[in-house]
Amino acid sequence: MTDLNLAAYARMGIANPVSEEAILALLDQTDLKPGERGAELGCGNAEVARLLARRGLTVLAVDRGEAMADLARARVVEAGLSDRIEVVAAEAGAAAEAAGPFRLIAALGTTQLGDFGQLSRWLEPGGWLLWGDIFWHQAPTVPVPGLDYDTDAGWRRRGAEAGLRLVDARISPEAEWEAYVAALTAATAAWVEANPDDPARSQIAARAAALVALYGPASRATLGFGLYLFRRP
Repeated sequence: MTDLNLAAYARMGIANPVSEEAILALLDQTDLKPGERGAELGCGNAEVARLLARRGLTVLAVDRGEAMADLARARVVEAGLSDRIEVVAAEAGAAAEAAGPFRLIAALGTTQLGDFGQLSRWLEPGGWLLWGDIFWHQAPTVPVPGLDYDTDAGWRRRGAEAGLRLVDARISPEAEWEAYVAALTAATAAWVEANPDDPARSQIAARAAALVALYGPASRATLGFGLYLFRRP
């Protein structure tokens, strides 16, 4: 059955409130060379994997859903990057454990993968972790089910506790949130219009509306998005 991610991601670029330019600016600070191995864990539509491949990396893109992996494969073929990107449907940890270590791991919007000790283990010595996720400006006094984000300081601390060195970090400005919300809204509306008989239509539209409300301007005092470049010694 189609869910919101499948409906929207086919029509979106990077499915997080962060720009391609921000990602490239952090990648410019690495010593990655063409032909080296990278991984995008929780790849979604594989947009970040495509960025890495265009920089010359050989990339393993992993998503746990077969339908999402199929979407990612189609996007990879569309971009002419099948020779540089392999997409697999698997649990990210199992795939990284089996195929690693990597020179770079990219994981954006994958809160459940936030065990930085494991992520570090899947990196080569001197390898890089590009982590991006939503954060609380202050930890909520009452846990919010389903929103298991850390604070900005918390993401940084996780890296330090795993022995990773923080090289740079960037907090997404309001314009990147606006672009993400607009892209999500437009992609969902296009899917709803193109699929009038899909039984999930109303549910997907409602879920999109809830996310737009959650991630809108009123939430900026509560939620942010951080992009972090760590290095394993």
